[in-house]
Amino acid sequence: MKKYTVIMLATVPLLGCQSDVIRPSFEYASTSLGVYNSGLLNVGQLFLWDARENTLTRLDEIPFPDTPTSKTSPTTLVASNISSVAFSAGIDSAVKANASAAIRDNVSIQVQNGSREEYRSTISLIANEINRKKSSGEDVDNGWLLRRAAEPDSELRYIIIRGLVTSDKAELVAKNTAGGELALIIPGAKGGNLKVDLSKEALASCTGSRSPCFLSFQVLKAFINQNGNYDFEPVRGVPASRIGDLLKTL
Repeated sequence: MKKYTVIMLATVPLLGCQSDVIRPSFEYASTSLGVYNSGLLNVGQLFLWDARENTLTRLDEIPFPDTPTSKTSPTTLVASNISSVAFSAGIDSAVKANASAAIRDNVSIQVQNGSREEYRSTISLIANEINRKKSSGEDVDNGWLLRRAAEPDSELRYIIIRGLVTSDKAELVAKNTAGGELALIIPGAKGGNLKVDLSKEALASCTGSRSPCFLSFQVLKAFINQNGNYDFEPVRGVPASRIGDLLKTL
């Protein structure tokens, strides 16, 4: 098993060229607390996912109640098992794999005054919005591709943000460090080592009182119910990392 060393940048000799240093992006990264909300999305945001083409389209924001169904008391939380981290183009796939493994095994996000907020009855809220749009004369059938999505063999799915982890501040933490700028040293593609510089990732989306730092989702399949109305059923087993990758394409 490869071992990765996390060390202070001050103790790392300068490497030969700029290509010896890579910088990851945590945009919509998947974590144990949910998908990092780099785009400051809100609960109720609805997306159309074409699972055949693997494309995501941003639709409307469904009105949600002001008060969540459940909310935990603020405390310190840790987002671990970070995956779906992006790197700039042109980096060798083996290097990306090594860097991703090093981040997953060594890096976490510490959340101050973190609180989980979850909303239930999301299907009823979507149905209410469909009825409201129809009553106001909006063509929601075409706007949301509802007819196509409700066909039995359709690959169209809906994704809705149904929960948040809010916090006052979130910061990257790595094992075996005492402070300062963070770096991971990983094996390079052709021998030698590379440095993964984490010092530029400020996690600015998680700074400020009750910032919406992490997102949880529900995936839905549309169908026509026995009353002839649009209805939805949950789709199980879609990993958060896949949704995070889709959000990166917006």
